[in-house]
Amino acid sequence: MSIFQLSLKLANYLRLKDAVFVLDDRIRYFGYMDNRQGMVVSELRHKEEDHPGESQLVRDLTFFKAAMSSWSLYFGRVRYAVVAHDAFKIIMVPVEGGLVIVTTESSLPVNFVEEIFRVIQHHPNEQLVSGKV
Repeated sequence: MSIFQLSLKLANYLRLKDAVFVLDDRIRYFGYMDNRQGMVVSELRHKEEDHPGESQLVRDLTFFKAAMSSWSLYFGRVRYAVVAHDAFKIIMVPVEGGLVIVTTESSLPVNFVEEIFRVIQHHPNEQLVSGKV
C-alpha cells in the first residue's frame, strides 16, 4: 500500500471517529487497529479521564480478534462484539483490513450499540464492515 493510500485510509478513519463521537457524549474512546500496521487511530474523547485498564485493552485486543475469528468459523460473520463491565463497555467491530474499537460509559444502553454499528457500516467513503476478523 502506498503512502498516499495509507493517508487516505487514515483520513477516512479520522472522519469515522468524528462521526462516532458525535453520536453520544458517553462514547469515551475510538480506535482503529489495522491488520498490518497495528493501532493506527487511538483517541480518548477526554484525555484527563484515562482509565488504566483502557491502555491494557489495546494490548489485549489481539486475543479478542483471534477469538472472534475462530468463532466466525462456526457461527458465521461477526457483526460486532460487546463486552460490558461495571466501568464501561467495549465494542469491537471487524472492518475491512482491521478492527474498530469503541469504549463507552457503562450507562450507554446496549441497544445503542446497533446505532454505532450502523454509523460504521454506512460510513460514506467506503463500505468498511466486512465481518471477517
